[in-house]
Parts: sequence; C-alpha cells; structure tokens
Amino acid sequence: MRYKKPDKNREEKIPFTPGIHEAVIEKVVMQRSKKGADMFMIFVAGPNGESSLSFLTFGNDFTEESLGYILSSIEDNGCEIPDIDFDYNEQTANFMAGKEVYIKIKEGEYNGEIQYSVDSFLSQEEYDTIIDTEDQMTE
Repeated sequence: MRYKKPDKNREEKIPFTPGIHEAVIEKVVMQRSKKGADMFMIFVAGPNGESSLSFLTFGNDFTEESLGYILSSIEDNGCEIPDIDFDYNEQTANFMAGKEVYIKIKEGEYNGEIQYSVDSFLSQEEYDTIIDTEDQMTE
C-alpha cells in the first residue's frame, strides 16, 4: 500500500436534515445541566452516519411526558418495555442505549450558527401520520 494522507475529518458530524427519521439511540450519558438539574444527554444516529443530540432534563413538568414518548418510540420499534423504575438512573440510561426510535429534527440557531437537533421522539402513529401527509403533498 502506498501512503496517502486522509482528506476526511473523522470527527466531522453529519447532521440529520429537518423532518422525521428512523434512528438509534447510540448512548445515554448521565450528567447535570448548567442549572444543576439531573439530565440525560441522548446521542442518536441515523443509518447514513447522521448524528444529533437530545437532552432530557429531570425534575420539571415535562420530564415524565418526554420520557414516555421516548419509551413509546422504543416500544413501537419492537422492543418490550421492562417493568423497571424509569427515572434518572443507570438502569434507565442503559435500557435506552442501542434502541431504535423515530425522531423529528428541527432547525435552530445557536451562537449565530444554524444547527439541527432532535425536536421530539415520535410514536409509530405520529411517524406514520407525518409520512402519509408528506406522501399526499408530493402526489
């Protein structure tokens, strides 16, 4: 083999495009938010190398509902949901890692730069409804 310097940056991230996607939760990192709240940093990946982040902060009015949608998306992708205490704990983080989900990506601005992030985790019904609507619009 002859040496040729790689011209690709392996650290370069491929963003998801805005819209809905099938994805996999690659890993879940337990950490604290800037305000000191317990938080999951959820890394999701697409089939074509796309990646994005989602943050689930615990201790607010939306935590239970948001976690419910993530679990619903996991279940709708064929995974049985075990009878465990879903909360800010390693058991929950470990369960979510490696699971297939449906996500909706939104475009936003952060520090003056356009970024794409997970807007929500979708159930099968929500995913199918959006797909059907998009199909009707293209006909």
